[in-house]
Amino acid sequence: MSPSNIAKLLLLAAIWGTSFMLMRIAAPVFGPMLTTFGRASLATLALLAFARSRGDRLQWRRNWRPYLVIGIANTALPFSLFAWSALHIPSSYMATMNSLAPVFTALFGFLLLGERLTAMRLGAFVLGLAGVAVLVGVGPVPAEAMVVFGVLAAMGAAVSYGFAATYTRMRGNGISPIAMAAGSQFAAALCLIPFALPGLPHAAAAVQAGAAGPALLAVLVLGVVCTGIAYALFFQLISAEGATKAITVTFLVPMTASLWAWLLLDEPVTTGTVAGIAIVLAATATALRAKPAAPRVSGKAQART
Repeated sequence: MSPSNIAKLLLLAAIWGTSFMLMRIAAPVFGPMLTTFGRASLATLALLAFARSRGDRLQWRRNWRPYLVIGIANTALPFSLFAWSALHIPSSYMATMNSLAPVFTALFGFLLLGERLTAMRLGAFVLGLAGVAVLVGVGPVPAEAMVVFGVLAAMGAAVSYGFAATYTRMRGNGISPIAMAAGSQFAAALCLIPFALPGLPHAAAAVQAGAAGPALLAVLVLGVVCTGIAYALFFQLISAEGATKAITVTFLVPMTASLWAWLLLDEPVTTGTVAGIAIVLAATATALRAKPAAPRVSGKAQART
């Protein structure tokens, strides 16, 4: 990887590491759904502007279905789950669950593409669950019911990311990455409107009381920087270095998220936190190193793709 792309990778890790902390600031004020809608809407504006500057055509009529499915699975659902979990668990927990996405991508490769679930990939799945158990069991936050539900919600977001990545492989051929990002964000924002509307009165009250300043800034940064600009950086890395190298940002995000939260939110980083993160990252590394085996039934797999 070139020095400039290493710098982009580190910048991307720093940006995405802040997203979990920013959700911890915005979600209590605006609620999870309105926070997510604001993030997706601002990201849509940023990505549409970027796509237009590059001359990428989104071809809405032809691509609306993959935009909708990926918008729900890669944005609306996981962003909402993370925003809800931000009410109950620390940033380091959310970032660690996020890093399980490649593990679940391997699992959906088995379920939807017919790829064989090798011993290494199965071991990565088991190891990832063990890391989650360690983080919840000996982390800095007591394992109360809402903490457990928060961890499960964040893990559900990683499951959704895994499905979205696999669906993109199945149905995203012929769509440029930037067009896919912009189109899916727009679809996600549309889907989120009815769920975000009930949060408007509470948000308006917070604005009138003068208590929404930091939350508004958090949503702005979440949408424009942590989603719009970050997606552009990520797709540039994929184009220059390939998906396998670009996805290594997964290893850095839990550490940067923990650092930001420790510096700005006074969230503790304990030995249990470090141990749980280390085990989950080992599971992610194992999943990324394991190459998919031949499909169980090659004809069936080809028909699905």
